[in-house]
This record gives sequence, C-alpha cells and structure tokens, in this order.
Amino acid sequence: MFVNPVVAPGVPPGQELLRLSLMATHTDAQIDFALDKMAQVGRELGLL
Repeated sequence: MFVNPVVAPGVPPGQELLRLSLMATHTDAQIDFALDKMAQVGRELGLL
C-alpha cells in the first residue's frame, strides 16, 4: 500500500490529504489493519 500526501498547490491550503493506492491483491484484513493504524495515529496527533 502506497500513501502519498497531497498538498498545495494540488489542494487549497488547509485541505491537505493522504491518498492511498491499493492493489487488487490486498486483502480486506490488510486494508482494515492499515486503516486502523492510520486512525490510531490520527487520534494520537489530534487530527481525528
């Protein structure tokens, strides 16, 4: 799974995001694991 940041000028300032690139070979369990970890980090950093 690749995670690419999208920052200005690609998006307006303050609307930065992370774009995930998945493959058909990723399992639901692998995707759920990655999303859970990103949510955990987001909460720890006060982003969520």
